Amino acid sequence: MDIPPKIRIPLCIEQGSVFNFQIDFDGTGRESKNRYFVVLNKNPKTDTALIMITSTSQVSKKKDFIKRARISEQTIVTVLPSEYCVFKQESAFNCNTVFEVNIQDLIRKIEENGSMNYPKISSDILAKLIIGVNASPRVSLAIKKLL
Repeated sequence: MDIPPKIRIPLCIEQGSVFNFQIDFDGTGRESKNRYFVVLNKNPKTDTALIMITSTSQVSKKKDFIKRARISEQTIVTVLPSEYCVFKQESAFNCNTVFEVNIQDLIRKIEENGSMNYPKISSDILAKLIIGVNASPRVSLAIKKLL
């Protein structure tokens, strides 16, 4: 018997958990589609919002963005399929953009058209993501304190 997301997520969520759900972008030129998200909070079970980051396969675009914006290269974390088995191609996390997601919204997104049975991201990748977010001038100190 499968445990429903409304029970499983609050009980099992932890830093490094990976989910896949649709996110809608408003007029930024980014495609609204299902994406992989990694939970960055140190205490996601008790924090009021989940701090999540998503990956993209458009690695060169993200690297070009930080060069133009003169932002540290640490804020782009690339991950190869050999480093995370779920990825089918090289992907990048832009640590300058994080998402605050209410746990109830996450549950709803998973129930609607998402998925959640993915291996946790490795501690090595997670450490790079946290370093990248902390290096970002675009992420608030309040969010950084939750990591």
